[in-house]
Amino acid sequence: MNRTRQPKAISLLLQKSNLKPDTSLITKLNSLLQSYLKQHNIEGCRVAYLQNASLLIEIPTATWLIRLQFMRSELLSVMRQEIPGLLEIKIKVNPNLTTSVTNNTKKRHRPIKRASKMPHDVALSFIAMADNANLSYRLHCAH
Repeated sequence: MNRTRQPKAISLLLQKSNLKPDTSLITKLNSLLQSYLKQHNIEGCRVAYLQNASLLIEIPTATWLIRLQFMRSELLSVMRQEIPGLLEIKIKVNPNLTTSVTNNTKKRHRPIKRASKMPHDVALSFIAMADNANLSYRLHCAH
């Protein structure tokens, strides 16, 4: 069996059919989202997709959902700087994002080192200072 046509590259087919998402635009929107959310101390959110002038943002918890719903109009204005034709922002909870946020926060925090027992003479010095401060406070209030 002779082939008259050569196989075409998948990337070429995807470009022609508009199925391939514009990853550079999604990356740009995601960095814009992260910088906006960083101002409000919100972590773990991401841009999921952009389709039909609608942007979907995934968030790790329902707590952020409520908070972002209040900020939706301001966020829409920020995102319209990059995409003027953006009509709406949809927000969806994705619990799988929670694990990445908790892993990141665990890495940042160092374990708290507990002090060893205080030497007896240092403890007596602190007690003496406290007694002295208490006495001077009483004398000050008496005048």
